[in-house]
Amino acid sequence: MKRYQFFFLCLTLLICATGIVQGYIITIDTPKSVIKGSPLLVTGTTTFPEDSYFDLVLFYSKYTAGEVARTRVIVDKTQAFRVDFDTRHLERGQYKVEVHNIVSDNEMFVERQLGSSSIVRRIIQITDRSDEISITSPGTQPLSQALTISGRMRGIGDGVLTIRVFGPGDYTYGPEQVITRKGFADNSGDFSTTVPVPSPGEYLASISDKNGFIGEYQFTITGAETKETEIITPAPTIETIATTVPATTIPETPVLPSPTKTQASSGFLAGILGLVCFILIIGTKR
Repeated sequence: MKRYQFFFLCLTLLICATGIVQGYIITIDTPKSVIKGSPLLVTGTTTFPEDSYFDLVLFYSKYTAGEVARTRVIVDKTQAFRVDFDTRHLERGQYKVEVHNIVSDNEMFVERQLGSSSIVRRIIQITDRSDEISITSPGTQPLSQALTISGRMRGIGDGVLTIRVFGPGDYTYGPEQVITRKGFADNSGDFSTTVPVPSPGEYLASISDKNGFIGEYQFTITGAETKETEIITPAPTIETIATTVPATTIPETPVLPSPTKTQASSGFLAGILGLVCFILIIGTKR
């Protein structure tokens, strides 16, 4: 065997031996900073065989590490992976992503068993731009007026915003480009747009600019607007039911007038005179 062949053989054996000593490798990568609302993308590669698996865990590390989210990665034949963490409900601050619970061929691995080139921990800053925009349109609006999104963004001046709207039933609208107009007092930019929405419910307006995502703003759409009609309820009344009783007809009894004193006296005198005349006539005939 020639000397150079022996050298390459020893080098090959050394590399293989080094690989065995180093063990399996996992490397993960993340951006250094993510704006709240944008997905936190974790990418990586591994030398673990197919069907091995491990957890990627997101921690909030402001004071003490508190777990925020966890997802499982199952190694496929590409030995590459990608995971998105939702940041819409996270506070601004420092976070970290770590690899945990590595299992391959029913064997548990710990960090010290991994190859020295492994990277199993990353630090990320979550920033929040949502306070750069002040929404001036009402948070609750009637369906008849569609959805009006108006507001002011700090420091944009005359610029352009991109608005997308998400709602119930997989409703999506946009992206729509909205122009901002610089005010007189400062470099803030005013904007307004009206979005047709199909039904009542909760809607989210996602707004971004040339620098990326800014924030999501919630609106509530109520049912069709109706005019209030005052219903007057009449006061209860007591009806008087008149019962008609037929009158009984009583025959009238004629009342004879009582004789007055003068009439009685005249009749009595007339009777005496008549009797005297009768006696005189009879006596004459005798």
